[in-house]
Amino acid sequence: MKNNIKLGRVAGVIVELNWTVLAIAALVTLSVAGGILPAAAPGYQATQYVVGGVAAALALLASILVHELGHALVAQRNGVKVERISLWAFGGVAQMESEAETPRSEFLIAGIGPAISLILGLALIYPASVVGGLFGAVLGWLASINIILAVFNLIPGAPLDGGRLLHAWLWKRHGDRARATATTTKAGRLVGTGLIGLGIVQFVTGGAGGLWTALIGWFLRGAATAEGSYSTIRRELQGVRVRDVMTTAGPPEGDWMSVAAFIDRRVIPDQRPVYFLTGIDETPTRLVALPALAAVPSNERNTTSVRSVAQGLDELPAVQANEPASDLFTKLSPGALTVVWDGSRPVGTINVAQLGTALEQVRLLSNLRGEAPAAA
Repeated sequence: MKNNIKLGRVAGVIVELNWTVLAIAALVTLSVAGGILPAAAPGYQATQYVVGGVAAALALLASILVHELGHALVAQRNGVKVERISLWAFGGVAQMESEAETPRSEFLIAGIGPAISLILGLALIYPASVVGGLFGAVLGWLASINIILAVFNLIPGAPLDGGRLLHAWLWKRHGDRARATATTTKAGRLVGTGLIGLGIVQFVTGGAGGLWTALIGWFLRGAATAEGSYSTIRRELQGVRVRDVMTTAGPPEGDWMSVAAFIDRRVIPDQRPVYFLTGIDETPTRLVALPALAAVPSNERNTTSVRSVAQGLDELPAVQANEPASDLFTKLSPGALTVVWDGSRPVGTINVAQLGTALEQVRLLSNLRGEAPAAA
């Protein structure tokens, strides 16, 4: 996601905080400090309740982070690479670069999150009852919210953990991953629709919180649809590698030329959209694309170095040529170039438009062969 604040790395996984978390933290603070704590522990000053509310909001974020770290660590133990964990308005997301290879792996990865939340909730009940007072009230609220999170995440619909547990069970039972995905996607849409309806009823009958319930339902329905579509794309692009759809670059050229000389010597004869540039040691270090060359005014091209309008390869996102093309839909940014590497050697570039073209070609060929479209 864009607009994320990188907090650091845990076990090699990037942890990010989206700005929307600040809004949720504020809402939690106001809710806990304004009503929950005064009712559970009366007799304290307003500032103490505010401090308690802030502590509760921070503890909730920490609980969500631990939940997602559980997913990430178990995923890594089962051969699934996790790129980042993002905390945002609707909780947390562990962004995995591939899918589990077996139903057992998927079951373990999905199940650890709710298990951690449930254990945290149950473990906090006793300290909350012993400590008492304002601190005890905060612990009690944190215990209950973790138990609620565990139960909510076990609802059997994508993209919730319960949906993934259901997916693993159906996959194991029927031996058909696509069938399991179709079922959990439909379940996720149904859960989302149900929450939207419940939220509307709550709001109409005077509960302002119904808007939040409906918003969660809308998000879940959209996420379930997107997950089903992504699963379909992965199946359709099965066997297609990045090298099959990338733009291949020609031989690298020295970066000491002027833009005018580079256009005459390479661009006009080759007519390629991107070029790699080398330094004195003839190692490719930069990339220049046609839009950057065209942006240089014609009367300045003789005096402008091609190096000055190029981008360093270390500044651009990178993928390997042998990666599955379907994995890139979660990695590429619209309009941005990504460098394709074959080991330690840059060989081309790829963007979202090329992936879309490849997907359309696969679908057209399937249609010509008379194959039925995959279920989403």
